[in-house]
Amino acid sequence: MTPKDPSGRPEKPSLSLVSPAPRRASEAGNALTFEERLRDVRQAVGKQKYRLILAARDAEELVRRLPSQEVYLLIKELGIEDCIELLALATTEQMTTFFDLDLWRGQSLAARPTLEWLAMLLETGEEKVAATATEMDFELLTLMMRQFITITRGLESLTDEDALADGRSDRIYEMDFADSESAKIVGYFLDILYRRERDFYLLLMEAVRNETGAEIEEAAFTARGARLQDRGFPEPFEALGVYAYLDPARFSPESRAKVPFQPGEEGVAAPGFFLARAPGRLLGEILSRGLEPDACWELTYLINKTMIAERVDVGDVEQVSEAMGEVYRYLNIALEYLAGPDFEKALHCFDTCYFEYLFRLGLSLTLDLKKRAETIRATPQAFYLDAPFRALVDALCRKRPRLYIGAVDAARAGERPFATLEEVRACDRWLARLEAQVLLFDGRLGFALPDPGSWDLEGCIPARAEDLALSDLFLTALANQLLGRDFTPAAFPAKELERLWELVAEGGGVRPRLRDETLAWAQALVAGGGDFAGYCLDLWAEGFCALGRAALDPRFVGGLILRLDD
Repeated sequence: MTPKDPSGRPEKPSLSLVSPAPRRASEAGNALTFEERLRDVRQAVGKQKYRLILAARDAEELVRRLPSQEVYLLIKELGIEDCIELLALATTEQMTTFFDLDLWRGQSLAARPTLEWLAMLLETGEEKVAATATEMDFELLTLMMRQFITITRGLESLTDEDALADGRSDRIYEMDFADSESAKIVGYFLDILYRRERDFYLLLMEAVRNETGAEIEEAAFTARGARLQDRGFPEPFEALGVYAYLDPARFSPESRAKVPFQPGEEGVAAPGFFLARAPGRLLGEILSRGLEPDACWELTYLINKTMIAERVDVGDVEQVSEAMGEVYRYLNIALEYLAGPDFEKALHCFDTCYFEYLFRLGLSLTLDLKKRAETIRATPQAFYLDAPFRALVDALCRKRPRLYIGAVDAARAGERPFATLEEVRACDRWLARLEAQVLLFDGRLGFALPDPGSWDLEGCIPARAEDLALSDLFLTALANQLLGRDFTPAAFPAKELERLWELVAEGGGVRPRLRDETLAWAQALVAGGGDFAGYCLDLWAEGFCALGRAALDPRFVGGLILRLDD
């Protein structure tokens, strides 16, 4: 999959695409071949990309060879007002893509961005304005003009004696503007067309005057959809398919083999903007070896599809970066799932499987976790989940399942997107522990789970059911048993704390025999129950047992339900 230069020698592209530095000064750069300079431009980002283009002796040809979306993202990153020279070099096809991506809000053209783009287009010079207007989609241009002008008189004024008398005949059309700002900008735009492209001007004005607003908007919107489809931007409903579930257990790379991906733009280089964010991990190692053009287009279109599905602003550089990150993470998870530590196998899967299927596979591995978390959340036990396990369930039940960081780093909390298969497996292990807890508290411990709505905790610490967790119920029941009562989470007198401490604590921790017997008993009740018992006893060891006898204040002893009035 490594590309080759014209000499037949393999290039060695690397993630210099991610954080490039100027390779040569502009003079030295112009001594390179065109293809070498084009490669340098593709590998650059932001202002460096812009400077490389403008410093080139054939800047116009360089821009024409760049994908429309790549130029658009550069303009949006730097600001349209700072990219006038770049706009002057763009083709009409590229300009139309800019309009398609930036001017629409839903199915309607937005006036403010339309006026801003027209103002910037005027800065590129009259020749560029006339060429763009006459070459772009006629329905779109008609709709743009209808946003700002209403024609009150037309060609009939040429035979109007009053019009001839007061000199209006040289303007042909009389029109009202939406406001003073559009009068300046749109008026100048139309003046250029009137002087340079008279026949086209007349055709445009008649269309603005006579076409029905709803019909012209529908025609322009339909044409826009077709153009964007060719650029890898599907309709929103179609785009949602990128998040459809795939059963990981039934996924076969061989059944997903692909044919070469065809780009939607002819005569341009493959896009490279998606490598502005380093993917890292297994996927990063694969991408560092270089991508064939068809893979570049396929990856770009996958990113576009996720953005359309999420209805994000495809011109917002930060949101584009987030979309790239999401695609990279799920691709990486899928490759690790399919290939394990075998890099060559991962490379083969990347080369032969459609990226969208890999993306859906990676996502589906997390959706399996979400289904299990939602099942747990629907149980009565969910009300009493300990804080870390509740945080795990909450993270997994997001619209896109997220990783509870504590599952992979006990010293941290919070949540973030999944990025590796090991993170998926860590949450799988935590869910197994949770599922064991649900079974334990389903009557197997010998008591019914207290109803939080009717549990009377007056005079107790804690005094509210919502402040209790499964670990509190388990440890309180264990304390009652050690104190000679039934194994039940009923509050017991705070004055018995010292006696309980003597029965439980040894050397600042839990007595080893008590720990071993409790873990074995819980494990015998439910596979995995010993893990929960160990978790509970660790809480005792870190809190209750670590306290000295004199420090046993009921207000600060966790893991127990204490009654204060006995």
